[in-house]
Amino acid sequence: MAGLYFHIPFCFTRCGYCDFYKTTRLDFMDAFINTLYSEVAHYKNDFPQQLSSIYFGGGTPSLVKGTDFAELFAVIKRNYHLNRDAEITIEANPDDLTGAYLDALLELGFNRISIGIQSFHQRDLQEMGRRHNAQQARQAVELAWQSGFRNIGMDLIYGLPWSSTEHFQQNLDVFAELPVQHLSAYHLTFEEGTPFHRLLKKGIYQEVSEEDSLEQYHLLRAYTNKKGFEHYELSNFCRPGFRSRHNSSYWKGVPYLGFGPGAHSYFGSKRCWNKPDLNLYLQGDWTRIREEEELKNLDAYNETLMLGLRTAEGLDLKDIQQRFPNFYATLVQQSNKWVSGGALILENERLFCPPDAWFVVDGIIEDLFVSE
Repeated sequence: MAGLYFHIPFCFTRCGYCDFYKTTRLDFMDAFINTLYSEVAHYKNDFPQQLSSIYFGGGTPSLVKGTDFAELFAVIKRNYHLNRDAEITIEANPDDLTGAYLDALLELGFNRISIGIQSFHQRDLQEMGRRHNAQQARQAVELAWQSGFRNIGMDLIYGLPWSSTEHFQQNLDVFAELPVQHLSAYHLTFEEGTPFHRLLKKGIYQEVSEEDSLEQYHLLRAYTNKKGFEHYELSNFCRPGFRSRHNSSYWKGVPYLGFGPGAHSYFGSKRCWNKPDLNLYLQGDWTRIREEEELKNLDAYNETLMLGLRTAEGLDLKDIQQRFPNFYATLVQQSNKWVSGGALILENERLFCPPDAWFVVDGIIEDLFVSE
């Protein structure tokens, strides 16, 4: 099964930590929506697979009007094969959510919502440039539940330079009181080109110590485990049966098609992406905005390692041997030292990283990469 991803690049304001492509030019929204309809129809013959998921990310998808979503779904259904039980997710900002808007989303077919809360502390939200307040954060989740959503996710950020482990504990305490089935919790990273990165370079912000980062990570794991959440990917936790089907497909190498400026696609051995340029996108010249590359076997192997070892299932060694016979022996040899040290586990022909070691899994993956 395959998926569709829609990148909605509009935001009211820019968050200091975010490095996704975005714009605050909301006056272009109507033109963007009309161009999006055209893009969806344009690629219909390139992607005949059955669709098991649709995901609207951003930016801020909850800025899109219900009427525009209705027309977009009509275009999707005319051009693609959508399963009746498909997972359809929207990312939303807390202050966009009203009872009427949530009702409209449910009526349209959305059955999963991911609310970008990030923190329940007012100072955190102000420092990050979020436009909602702490009270709206809590109320948004409760309102989504009252409206009828039964698959609700939320995001939190930890490792904030001005905060503390005690404050993160308080965020987890509030999370535990809410009717949430999925949690994505990310350690703050200072991505180059973001306002936060510039503040780091000026010495206004300092990265959290490794000891504090690790303490908060272990607190997160212990807390979610106590509340019955499954830790199924490095930054993702859920109640049983509530894994993100769309994101899980990414990690398993399932094909997907992306729409909107900055969106990526993957199918067969081809990776495609739209240039992150709204003005160019609005011209609707797909030969100019779309770029692509044929993945080399080496690149596909390294990507499989990276995605697989960040999940609870890890790598299926039979699959590696079948798909990448030239690299199988190298993987077995290179992973021996990590298995001996306990940072990787080899069991039933699967190679996986135990969750306690996920905090350092990126270094393990980098060591296992094969270069030309």
